[in-house]
Amino acid sequence: MLVQIRLFRWFAILTILVTLCLVALGLFRLQDEIDELAETKRAGPTWIANQMEFELLRFTQALARFAQGAPEVTPDNVVFRFDILWSRHAVAVEGQSGRPAAAETDEAAVLDALGDELRRQEASVIDLSPGDVVEAERLLAVFLPYGDPLHDYTLAAKDEQAAVALAARSDLAFYSQISVYLSLAMGVASLILAVQFFVESRFHKRISMENAELLEKSQAAYRAKSQFLATVSHELRTPVTSIKGTLGLIKGGMLGELSDKMRRMVEIAHGNSERLASMINDILDFEKAESGELSYRFEILDLVTVVDEAVEANRDFEAHRRVSVVFERPAGPIWVDGDGFRLVQLVANLLSNAVKFSEPGQEVIVGVTKVGEAARVSVRDYGSGIPDDFKRRVFERFTQADSSDTRKVGGTGLGMSISRAIAENHNGRVHFESKIGMGSTFYFDIPLAPQDAVAHRDSAA
Repeated sequence: MLVQIRLFRWFAILTILVTLCLVALGLFRLQDEIDELAETKRAGPTWIANQMEFELLRFTQALARFAQGAPEVTPDNVVFRFDILWSRHAVAVEGQSGRPAAAETDEAAVLDALGDELRRQEASVIDLSPGDVVEAERLLAVFLPYGDPLHDYTLAAKDEQAAVALAARSDLAFYSQISVYLSLAMGVASLILAVQFFVESRFHKRISMENAELLEKSQAAYRAKSQFLATVSHELRTPVTSIKGTLGLIKGGMLGELSDKMRRMVEIAHGNSERLASMINDILDFEKAESGELSYRFEILDLVTVVDEAVEANRDFEAHRRVSVVFERPAGPIWVDGDGFRLVQLVANLLSNAVKFSEPGQEVIVGVTKVGEAARVSVRDYGSGIPDDFKRRVFERFTQADSSDTRKVGGTGLGMSISRAIAENHNGRVHFESKIGMGSTFYFDIPLAPQDAVAHRDSAA
């Protein structure tokens, strides 16, 4: 449904954009038509024909008054009116597009006739002398007959201009209708778009509410699960500790000598009780880390001593797995501000993982160095390595690279998650490098202690 809503939305948006483009083109065309119509009215065929007819009238009037002996009309006045008539005739012949108006009509023939006459009579008009009444009357008789044909031509030009104006008005009406229809289409598209946005917002709101409900349910289930695990683990810790202690006493011979067969069974039971106790502690630490209740007591301490303590604490496990741990101790102390107990736990987690995934007879290399402003602890094994598809889940809870029922390495899958939480609470981070068949190297980096804090500790000591 969401895909359909989005398709409708993009269709509406595209419709609006196309409509806007068409409306803009229509408006530009409409403006061109209006400008053309206005230009036709200002200097169109009718105006040109009227001007020519008017100038012929004024020329013949000047000739008539000159023939009547009017003193205010001189030969120069007649020549002047003649020149204006000829100029108006040239404009009429040229027209607006290189051809005279109503050129296809019979009335247009007067233009050629009048032009020929103007050329024939030009010299006579120019040579007209004062008092030459006979010549003036002759010229008047020549040009007067052109009055009616010019008037008919003016009417033909008016008809042509009326036809052009009608076509222009038709175009105006057409483009106006198109603009109206396009505006309606844009309005409908906008309405569709608004409806689509409304439907989509309601859909997203419903999805958000459903997701919020699912999140609340999942969080409630997770809290219930965490509470259950914490409660069960806490209740199991006391009896398991008691069982482990009792088995340790029996194993140590406190209740008398054991037969070889009995000793073997007691050792197996004691090892499983230790494993169970370790798993319970991991679960409790994980729940504390998740809830932010994992306590820390920070102080200035030597990270080399911390790593050495973690290595020594895992000697029995190393011997059991028949793996050698080599601690490449630096020349001097490396001071950090941290919780010694939690850092030992962090190193022990990395170390136990390296030992678990090493084959008997292999070595695990542990190192402590300075990297810039940080102290780095590295744990290198030469085991099978981490599969590429598992690398992004290494630090997730309850995960192991081999999660099958027949896996060779046990555990809760919480160690790396707890390690990451401890490192982050020390303003550090845990990271790793691994290649299949070549082993893995896990690092954790935490900031070095400030020099003044180290100096203060030394002075206090």
